[in-house]
Amino acid sequence: MGTLAMLTTDEVIDRVLGTETPGHGDVREQLRAARDAAWAATSPRLLELCRVRIAMLLGCDAETEARTPGTEVDDELIRSVAAWPTDRGFSAADRACLAFTEHYVMDVASLTDQAVTDVREHLGDEGVQNFVSALLIVEQRIRLRLAWDRLMGGR
Repeated sequence: MGTLAMLTTDEVIDRVLGTETPGHGDVREQLRAARDAAWAATSPRLLELCRVRIAMLLGCDAETEARTPGTEVDDELIRSVAAWPTDRGFSAADRACLAFTEHYVMDVASLTDQAVTDVREHLGDEGVQNFVSALLIVEQRIRLRLAWDRLMGGR
């Protein structure tokens, strides 16, 4: 199967649910459709920053190193994601969404109304709903990938 650790999450999904695995094509296509919907639902730039932060928090080095095409995020800003609270390269909207993302990933039950309000101030009512939906898809794809990495021993 080759090492999963060196593959992108899309490549891992394709490998695990590939054509040689009967009955999984529909699941693979639904995961692709969910991914595409997430990136269409909110700012690709903002979602890329949050995707990288999620990957860092979950210890998914391959996702931390990967870049999503068309997000218009430069490598310098990506390298600064861990320092978002103090790095001047991040806007107020970036900070609100990254703060929300960290709480969401670490303990979704601890999210406060204020965290949602902070995001809503920048994205609006529909924007916050779309952002949270997109965040869920991005996070779950990374967690699924990490589970497969572990179950398959990096094969």
